[in-house]
Amino acid sequence: MSPQDVVALYYEAWISKRGDMGGVPLAPDFRFRGPVANFDDAESYRAMAREAGAMVTSFTVRQQFTSGNQVCSIIDWEMALPVAPMTSAEILEVEDGQITRGELIYDAQELRAAMSAAG
Repeated sequence: MSPQDVVALYYEAWISKRGDMGGVPLAPDFRFRGPVANFDDAESYRAMAREAGAMVTSFTVRQQFTSGNQVCSIIDWEMALPVAPMTSAEILEVEDGQITRGELIYDAQELRAAMSAAG
């Protein structure tokens, strides 16, 4: 599978499987960095994705760029929280058919405030 094919499985999990990453080839030591949370293994990330995916109401990959084993996506998404629609950039690295690293970039100030108030 090409890096784009592997990344397509990842986004399909967000778009139509409510964050269920069960069929997504994440490396066991998958490392994720984002403005709200960081993860150092696939299972922790999968647990977060299931929880967050239940709150995602809209998720669209607007544009995607590939350079070698890195895929950068521009994403528009909304959540069932009192926050405005969000746009983010995400860089995913793929090695040997598995996603090994992810970095999500966006201004999360409004989301962090809503999560704090909710919980």
